[in-house]
Amino acid sequence: MPALTRAAARRIVVDKEGEIVDVCLRPLALREPVTCKADLVWSHRGEVDVYCGATRTATERPQVDHCLEIQFAESALVRAFNNERGCSVSSIATAQASDLIRAALNNVSNLNVTSAKINQAKRGPFTAALNRLDSDRLRSVSIEQLARQGRGKWMVDNGTWARIERAVVASYDDVAKVLEDVDALPAASKLVKGSVEELQSMLCALGVS
Repeated sequence: MPALTRAAARRIVVDKEGEIVDVCLRPLALREPVTCKADLVWSHRGEVDVYCGATRTATERPQVDHCLEIQFAESALVRAFNNERGCSVSSIATAQASDLIRAALNNVSNLNVTSAKINQAKRGPFTAALNRLDSDRLRSVSIEQLARQGRGKWMVDNGTWARIERAVVASYDDVAKVLEDVDALPAASKLVKGSVEELQSMLCALGVS
């Protein structure tokens, strides 16, 4: 299983005395390999890249992308985890919550096949926004502004960025619906609910809603 992204790992709260503890963070990692799902995603999306409208045959260097970025979902999970002081990274409830969220995020409803150019350009603004959120420097700067100020300007100008944001919102709605009233341990259900709420709060802070 892939390791927890660095942005999410930085948010882990250490023990009550503030001592650094050596814990395995892999149970909170949410990414799964999705390249093998390309055909399923094309079929789910009607053989079209929802970010730019390109057909399957017209897409250069296709890559399977998570519409709702895994790095954001992991940070939301870690925020919720930090709020639940009684939770342990290695607890059954934490593992169950992570499994439920992981399954929802790696489902075809949160995937899109797009060109390598768009996929790489999309990641930059989201990473920059997450870094600003983690350092409380986002303020009123929307993720669209970050895209416009960086290498994603061309996507804002041609309308691709607006379609990306719509895909993110649609994916969040799907994930939130799947994770509503899950059949799980009470502590796991609480962690799932908290993660969804944290994710919504983060997206709203980015101007994505």
